[in-house]
Amino acid sequence: MGNIGKKIRISYTEVMVVAIVLGIAGKMIAPQFTEASDEGVKVSELIDRLGMMRAHLDLYRVQHGDCFPPTSSFVSFETAMTAREGRYGPYVKKIPTNPFNDLKTVRFDGEPAGAGKAGWRFDTKTGLFQTDNDAAQAAL
Repeated sequence: MGNIGKKIRISYTEVMVVAIVLGIAGKMIAPQFTEASDEGVKVSELIDRLGMMRAHLDLYRVQHGDCFPPTSSFVSFETAMTAREGRYGPYVKKIPTNPFNDLKTVRFDGEPAGAGKAGWRFDTKTGLFQTDNDAAQAAL
């Protein structure tokens, strides 16, 4: 019986050492997974918001004789998209915020998308609605 007790104590000690080592390793690795997870959530939100705005801009164009919303200013664009105009609209409750730079502003034409000057970029010739926070994400 004396040998059995020693084996259990040694096994228990070994288990405790392994648990402590795994706990320390977990604390070091967990933040990396959290950051990657946060990035993935933001990309998913960005893609959803782009898709939603693109669909509503297409609907606006169809209902307004192949014309895009006014782009003389962000306010005119926002009003056209969020207010009821005759029997059409509103198309969105509000212009969505870009999850990467927390901006909801839309800039029109000028520099290519990704310049970082607004939340979004709208090309008034093609109707392409893009993110403006990062050139790589502008291709989404």
